[in-house]
Amino acid sequence: MFYYFAQFYPQEEGTGYSVIFPDMPGCNTCGDDLQEAMQMAMDALTGYLEVAKDRGEEIPEPSDYKTAKAKGEAYYAELDIPPNEGTLYMLVPADPKQEPFVRLNISMKPQLLSQIDRMAKEEGMTRSGLLAAAARQYINHANPV
Repeated sequence: MFYYFAQFYPQEEGTGYSVIFPDMPGCNTCGDDLQEAMQMAMDALTGYLEVAKDRGEEIPEPSDYKTAKAKGEAYYAELDIPPNEGTLYMLVPADPKQEPFVRLNISMKPQLLSQIDRMAKEEGMTRSGLLAAAARQYINHANPV
C-alpha cells in the first residue's frame, strides 16, 4: 500500500474541495464534501499509480508533510490562487484492493489528545491524518527499508 499527502483545498462558499497530489503532477480530483473528496482522492491516486506501473514509469517517493505542503502551496501560487486557511493536508492510501478506512476507538489521556488536536490544527491536518502520519513515520523509522 502506498500513502501520499494530498492537499484538500476548500472551494468558495462551501462548494466542495479540490484535491491535488503534490508528488504526482497531473493527479487531481474534487468532491462535494470532505468525505467524497477523500474517496475520489483514493480512486485518483490508485488509478495514477496503476497507469504509471503499467507504463513502466518510476513511482515517486512520497514526500514528508512539510515538503508536500510546500509543493502544494507552490502549485496554487503558480495558478495565482490565494492561500485558504481551511486547506488540509492528509495522507491518502492507494491500494489496488481499494481497502476502506477502518474506524477505530482508542484511549489516551486528555492532555495528549489536546496536544494532538493543537498540532493537527497548526499543521492544517485532521486528527486522523496527523495520527496516521506519526504512525507511518514511527514505523518507517523503526524498520528502515
